[in-house]
Amino acid sequence: MNPIAIYTGDLTIYWSGIIIAIGIAVALTMTLALYPMSGRNNAAVWVMFPFALFFSVIFARIIYWYCHIEQYDSIRQALLDYSTGSFCLPGVILGTWLGALVARMLNLTDSAGRLLDAASPGMALCIGIIRLSALFNNSVRSHIIITDKVFQRLPTAVAFTDSAGNTNYRFATFCVQALLMLLVAILLLVFYCDHRDDRLRGGNKGGNVARRFLLYYGAVEIIMDSTRYDSHLYHFTFIKRLNPYASFISVAQVFAAVTILCVLIHYLKISVKARGWKWYHVVLLLVYLGTLIGVGYFGEYKVQRTGLYARCYIIQSISLLVMVWVVCTLYRTCKAKKKRRPAFADD
Repeated sequence: MNPIAIYTGDLTIYWSGIIIAIGIAVALTMTLALYPMSGRNNAAVWVMFPFALFFSVIFARIIYWYCHIEQYDSIRQALLDYSTGSFCLPGVILGTWLGALVARMLNLTDSAGRLLDAASPGMALCIGIIRLSALFNNSVRSHIIITDKVFQRLPTAVAFTDSAGNTNYRFATFCVQALLMLLVAILLLVFYCDHRDDRLRGGNKGGNVARRFLLYYGAVEIIMDSTRYDSHLYHFTFIKRLNPYASFISVAQVFAAVTILCVLIHYLKISVKARGWKWYHVVLLLVYLGTLIGVGYFGEYKVQRTGLYARCYIIQSISLLVMVWVVCTLYRTCKAKKKRRPAFADD
């Protein structure tokens, strides 16, 4: 397919850019629809949105520049010249978080967490749509070659032509991740409608839907980014001896793993403070450590060293699902009991 949608004079608009713009519009629309459900004013959303967009572009490009320093003469070129290069999704999450903080500092919302709660389903759907934009370029493809003709089509595979002109079918990472993020958006939408006002022990200022987004997104990103041939890898400039040991770990994977860990620590802290250390806290932590081994060693390390994709990714997927279950279980131990209303209470 021709990647150019509109070409007139000096103006060139690409299909990928149009799809990304649609994803951003969808995220804004969903946030505007969800935030007033708790009786709040959308003024905070309208203020958050431009700041989130600005910060997202800046951080997404800075992270990309860090991973691909050799493509630019300076960081200034990476921030001002958008004719080359790409972006990193972790920067979008950081930018949206900063946009919510700006709205909170301007006293347009009582809680940045509640604002991010409303933005989370739309953000998940936006990420899925952004991934679909790769249909019009050669990014977010996999190094895994699909040989079974039954699966040599979307959403599982896409034709890929290498520099030598050879064509093969590779795992369509962008399409599978888009479908997974659509599922995440649906799960978050249901969670927002049913649990956005859940009270946690020791008080609650919102943010539980946003943390659930980080949990789901992190699990999807860890395994999907592992399949990419164009992952954004670490590039240590001053400690170059570390580069060989980090050559198979991407920035997106580390960001996802750290965010999942932060969510786990947050709920563990609340649960232990409210209930004290219980046997199930120890069990959940041991299970979590076991999932780290499954994700990191039997999944990521082994798949890079052995090429046994099916076996390694099955182990990694199961480990990530168990990891998500551990964090969700900790969340349930933090929830305050709802006060039962008297049967004959006056309205």
